[in-house]
Amino acid sequence: MRKKPEQIIKTKSVVPSPLLLTATSGDSQGEIDLVWEPVKTADVYVIQISSGRVKPTKWKYEDIISESSYTVSKLRSGHKYWFRVAAVCSEIKGPWSNPVWKKAP
Repeated sequence: MRKKPEQIIKTKSVVPSPLLLTATSGDSQGEIDLVWEPVKTADVYVIQISSGRVKPTKWKYEDIISESSYTVSKLRSGHKYWFRVAAVCSEIKGPWSNPVWKKAP
C-alpha cells in the first residue's frame, strides 16, 4: 500500500526571528540596552555583538538569556557596536533578527 504525501512529509518546527530589536544608551558609560519583542515559543535567546563603522564585521557571542531585554556593558565609549538576536525553541535556533547598531556612550 502506498503512503499519502502527508504521511511522508514531517512538519519542521519553524522558529521565528525576534522583531523590533532596539539599542539605546544604558544607565552608565559603556552600556547599551537591547530590547526586542518576545518570541512566544522561545526557551532562550542568543545575543551576538560585532564592531564596524559601516557594517558588522565578525560576530561574537555575547550571551544566552531567557528574557527579551539585555544590557551590554564594558563597551568602549564612542565606539560603534552592532547587535543581533536569535530565539531558540526546543534546541532549534531560529534566524537572526535584523542587526541594529549603537555608539556606546
